[in-house]
Amino acid sequence: MTVSAIGSVTATQVMDQATTRPEALGNLADRFSRMVQEQPAAPTPHDTEAGSRSTVSHFLQAQEGVLRQTFDKVRSFSLEAPAMNPSELASRQIDLTYQLAMVQVQFNAGVYISQSTKSGLQTLMKNQ
Repeated sequence: MTVSAIGSVTATQVMDQATTRPEALGNLADRFSRMVQEQPAAPTPHDTEAGSRSTVSHFLQAQEGVLRQTFDKVRSFSLEAPAMNPSELASRQIDLTYQLAMVQVQFNAGVYISQSTKSGLQTLMKNQ
C-alpha cells in the first residue's frame, strides 16, 4: 500500500475552505428554515403548567389500577380455591402468577425509565 504525498497548502487556503458553507449543508439549512416557518410547533402532549399531572403520574395511576385489579383477583381466588378441583386450582394459580409477574415487570420498567430520566436531567443540569 502506498500513500501519496500531500500537497502544500497555506493556512489562508485552509481557513477559506473552513469558513465556506458546503452547498448541501446550505440547502439543508434553508429547507429546515422553510419547514419551521410553514409548520407551527405542535402543541405539547401534556399540560406543562404548575400542578398539572406528569407522564410519570399518569403511568403510576394506571399501574396502581392494574395492581388493584390483580390483588382483587388474588383475593377472589383465595375465596374460591377450596371449591375448585386440582386442575382448576393449578390453572388459576398459574394464571395469577403470570399476571403478578407482568405487573412486576411493568412496574420495574417504569421505575427504570423514571430513574434514567432523573439521571439525564441531573447530567443536563451539571453541564449547564
